[in-house]
Amino acid sequence: MTLSRRTSIAALASTLLSATIPGGFAQAQRAQLPRTRADVLLETGLWPQAEEAFYAQSSIRTRDPVARAALGRYLAMKGAVLPGTVLIEEGMQFGLDSAIGKRLLRPWRSVLAFRSIATLQADSAIRARAPEDSLSLFRISFPGGGVVNSRRRNATDATPTWVDVVPREIGVDSVASGSPRVGIEVFEAFVPSYDTVTKRVTLHADPRSALRAEGERYRILRDSRDVRVLMTSGRTLTLTHALAELAPRWWQLDLLHGWLVVRR
Repeated sequence: MTLSRRTSIAALASTLLSATIPGGFAQAQRAQLPRTRADVLLETGLWPQAEEAFYAQSSIRTRDPVARAALGRYLAMKGAVLPGTVLIEEGMQFGLDSAIGKRLLRPWRSVLAFRSIATLQADSAIRARAPEDSLSLFRISFPGGGVVNSRRRNATDATPTWVDVVPREIGVDSVASGSPRVGIEVFEAFVPSYDTVTKRVTLHADPRSALRAEGERYRILRDSRDVRVLMTSGRTLTLTHALAELAPRWWQLDLLHGWLVVRR
């Protein structure tokens, strides 16, 4: 990794830690929409049928606020966060309870905020280790240890802080804790890939790189608790359990377009 790439990641770390990002999914877990047939299909792992049902119920009842918001929430889970938030906002205009609407929107606005500040001029590789938490994806050396540990704005501090990257949205709020973690939304705009042999995580400057990557493809959806992988029709696993079962030598997580790409 060249010096310029190291500098770009350090600058990114400084930006992330100094940015003010809206609250995450903890509040949204209390947001409840009435359950529909589409929700049942989704929960049972019949994702293509669920998608058809979400679109159908919104098309049949074009001004139904619940149907509109449910489709928006599904699209956001699939990766189309901006269109999803627009549909939730339209649901509020059509009469969706404002408290529910705001809680639904809050985590996705946080995701959009992280995406908006994510820029790299070139792909950058980061050293990785096995995570301390079995439900985490990997452990990385977060540049600018001084920023993490004391909140100083010194991205050139050479002391690294090792943090677990978790497949849920928690931002960077816990990096100064005894068990530092960051949420996957911090890096998702870079469609991160992980070489399990060389223990390198690569952040990609091109957000469409995973669409051209070679390998097996699995549909993914994210919710307030985790990223889920559609293994086969009717069978889903959490991301960490799916990776444990697949045991890939390389994988790439594309939350922007809803894919997990693996090479075994």
